[in-house]
Amino acid sequence: MPLPGPTPPTDEMLEDCLQAIHRLELQGQSASTAEVAAFARIPLEAAEEVLRELGRRGLLQIGSTNGTILNLEGRRQAVGILRRHRLSERLLADVLGLPWDRVHDEAMRLEHALTPEAEARLATLLKNPATCPHGAPIPENNGSVAPQATSGLDRIAAGARVQIQQIVEEEPTFLRYLASLGLLPRAEIHVEEIAPFGGPLLVRVGDATYAIGRDVAAKILVQQVGPPLEPQRLRRQRRHGWGQRSGRGTGRGRGD
Repeated sequence: MPLPGPTPPTDEMLEDCLQAIHRLELQGQSASTAEVAAFARIPLEAAEEVLRELGRRGLLQIGSTNGTILNLEGRRQAVGILRRHRLSERLLADVLGLPWDRVHDEAMRLEHALTPEAEARLATLLKNPATCPHGAPIPENNGSVAPQATSGLDRIAAGARVQIQQIVEEEPTFLRYLASLGLLPRAEIHVEEIAPFGGPLLVRVGDATYAIGRDVAAKILVQQVGPPLEPQRLRRQRRHGWGQRSGRGTGRGRGD
């Protein structure tokens, strides 16, 4: 008696994995099977079967040696899924009042149920929002995405004044942590200091100052909003008459 073969992947699994691959591409990465499985929250073996099925359906770029990459048709379908996902997040946050740290998980279920007509009506109801609650751009109905000139906060120089545009990590605990610091989309922050050797950034949010690790800062995309300010360390030196060669310590405060 032949052994049963692997269970065919569901449409929901296929869509989640397409979305996972596309999200990584937007970050300039190709997708590993482990990353796809983690995003879709399915076992590694199931993700391997999903990727094989996506290949059989002609949605993957053949011959890639650096991980899984979508072809033109695969990317077109993935963009449509991403649009439904982010519109669902806006519905959950703006209409139903769900906290921003919970809308991603709920939208992962809701996105699969939206028909084209429901998607169009939802976009009209929401007045065609440009971004999701985490600041990510919502693709247009034709698949186009408005370009964003952003950079990771970990790449910003000391003294820069920036505005948060997007949070790329949507894990609930991480989002709650950022919210507790006021690090939300559209918030303006000042990078006071950057510790050497991969150390943290000291950033000011309103009247509060926080030390942010580089791994956290890398998940916050920002745009510069004004001319750089003099880093806090140099301002303290000038105020107290310290010279560049004095050798005196700079200390660390909560801002001026």
